[in-house]
Amino acid sequence: MKSYVYYIAFSFLFLLGCGDDSILLLLNEPVETYSNVITTEEGNKRFEVWTTGNDTLMTGYNKIGFKVFENNNEKTSGFVKFYAKMFHFTSTEFHATPVEPQYNYDPALGMFAGYIIMLMPSDTSSRWYGYYNYNNELSIDSANFDVGWDTKTKFKIFTDISAQLSYLITITEPINPVRGMNNFSCLLHESPDFVNFTQVNSAEMFLTPKLDSLNHTSTGNENPIYIGSGIYKGKVNFDISGGWKVYDSIYYNNRCITQNGTPYIYFSVY
Repeated sequence: MKSYVYYIAFSFLFLLGCGDDSILLLLNEPVETYSNVITTEEGNKRFEVWTTGNDTLMTGYNKIGFKVFENNNEKTSGFVKFYAKMFHFTSTEFHATPVEPQYNYDPALGMFAGYIIMLMPSDTSSRWYGYYNYNNELSIDSANFDVGWDTKTKFKIFTDISAQLSYLITITEPINPVRGMNNFSCLLHESPDFVNFTQVNSAEMFLTPKLDSLNHTSTGNENPIYIGSGIYKGKVNFDISGGWKVYDSIYYNNRCITQNGTPYIYFSVY
């Protein structure tokens, strides 16, 4: 397994003493470690999938990057599109999973960057298959890959019955919540059939955190707002240790899409 640490360089001028003496400090801080978790080859084409923090893709939100090679020459422009399907061996049915609409090349990262949200782990009765496309020029179809189970996965599926649409809210933070104020980030996707997913970028969200055992609601929370790349960002205040349910009332296209029951995400805070 290959892994690299990517760095962002920060430079600033720090003045010491008096006169003309000065020191230029260049600070290099590690940002994230990416590991190569999938390599798919066909003829002279190779697609590599890289992710952070694990040696395989996991259930829930995964930050990923693609490297693309033709005749061992790496592509450094354009885009990648990726589609993942899970097939169940006991039936002819399959479902897909939310992915970045298009993975564009990030020169700083050296990869085609984005995310994928895995809804289920693979096992002996079901497998994930990936469909790769580079710039509508190179493609590899139906290459299987493994997905592990992450016990910290936090997502919730809910249905807007009147519109006959399902929604998926996926939490990206906090992963390890602490007592007090926490960043709260999530993505929202819409699907009519669990085969096609659309990233929702214009919803309004209203958080209500409740301590499960005391019917206590905290104050100072900030409702998530859309900041780009599929992410909504706000803050949630866990002011007492214990088990919390964070309810998220969501409005989209001038209607409440959580009217059939407000979804909540459970957090253990100690």
